[in-house]
Amino acid sequence: MKRALAIAFLIATVAVANAALPVAGRSGAVFEIQAGPQLLVQFSHAEQALELLAERGWNVRDLRVRLAQDPYDATLAPVDVLLPSSLPLEDQFFLLVQGVVRKNLGESQLAGELSDLVAAHMAPPSSRLRQRWEAAFQAALWAGEIERTALLELLWRNFKEDGVRAAKSLDDVWRMVESRSNPEGVASALWDVALAALLAPQKLGWSVGPWAGASAPALAGDAAFRFVVPQVKFVALQPEGDGVAVLPGRLTRSAARLVLFYEDGRFDTLELEPGQEGKTSFWGVKAVLLGVLSLPGEAQASFAVRELRDYPVRLGAVDLVAEGDSWQLSWEVESQEEVDAYVVEVWAVAEDGGKIVDRQLIPTAGVGPALLAWSSEARPQPSQLRVYALTQQGVLARLFTTPVLDFSGEKQAPYTPEQ
Repeated sequence: MKRALAIAFLIATVAVANAALPVAGRSGAVFEIQAGPQLLVQFSHAEQALELLAERGWNVRDLRVRLAQDPYDATLAPVDVLLPSSLPLEDQFFLLVQGVVRKNLGESQLAGELSDLVAAHMAPPSSRLRQRWEAAFQAALWAGEIERTALLELLWRNFKEDGVRAAKSLDDVWRMVESRSNPEGVASALWDVALAALLAPQKLGWSVGPWAGASAPALAGDAAFRFVVPQVKFVALQPEGDGVAVLPGRLTRSAARLVLFYEDGRFDTLELEPGQEGKTSFWGVKAVLLGVLSLPGEAQASFAVRELRDYPVRLGAVDLVAEGDSWQLSWEVESQEEVDAYVVEVWAVAEDGGKIVDRQLIPTAGVGPALLAWSSEARPQPSQLRVYALTQQGVLARLFTTPVLDFSGEKQAPYTPEQ
């Protein structure tokens, strides 16, 4: 009680003298107090915050904290933490945690990033500085920075303050994170953090919304699939898949995910394995996000979003004419985007329902309206014709399937109304 009265007296003296006076806090920190209307509340809040930090293992003794009415007074000596009284208390808490952690980390290469990380996780969600950090995290991650975003977040979630204090470099962070899992497990965990930060940040306890660049309804400019490292190609001519992703076999330290956005706002993720085809149907899918993450050595992330409505082709009329053993298929293209060629698959009846007997490539200019045609004379008679568009980025999109009516009574291969 006596100490509280003494502090109140000192603060009152400061207010009268309009000067900065040092006050020793219970935690061992030294406060420099300038006159202001909320000094007593500000001082009490800072004291409690420092006691909390000390309990969590941070050294706060001899820390110099200035409670400043005028934070831009160049005549005053520098301090470890400057708390402008104009800021809300939750933002002052963010700055105090940030300053304490930065001083404790000393010459660490990651002192800046880690002090921001700890401050953001300890500050309340209402802190504007925390929200600004969350948005900056999303922007950096979307731009390809994986080590100083998702990797550090994973460090915090696995090791808390002990991991932060032990991390002197990114190599230290990788070693600690990999000590908990194999490389495949680390890649999966990094993807969980990255996709949550971009698509569902509330799962991380954040207050910001999903990253605007990862949403699909309104895409401006160039939304083509392009990647930094490594390259991922959509090139596969598989009959059952509307879109197939193939990863080159060299991606031994990399991981990729395909995110499917549905019309109702839900999304699913598909893990893509190196050297293996990952298949998914695009039926009912509004947009896809393809992300590639490379681990130590090239640690980068790359993301691209493509809206699927009318991409890459908006179709008009489709006609099929059969005469004897010849068939002619024509289709009207009202618009096309980045299309290199069209692929026509000829299916015939087989014991298991159907098989591909021919596949032909039809080149196209790739832009503007067009009328395309395909004809064939072959046996056995086809039961279905399937048409795909192959884009410049390697996306293979199924456009339509046409049954060939057989009036001779032969069995037709099964198909669905959706096809």
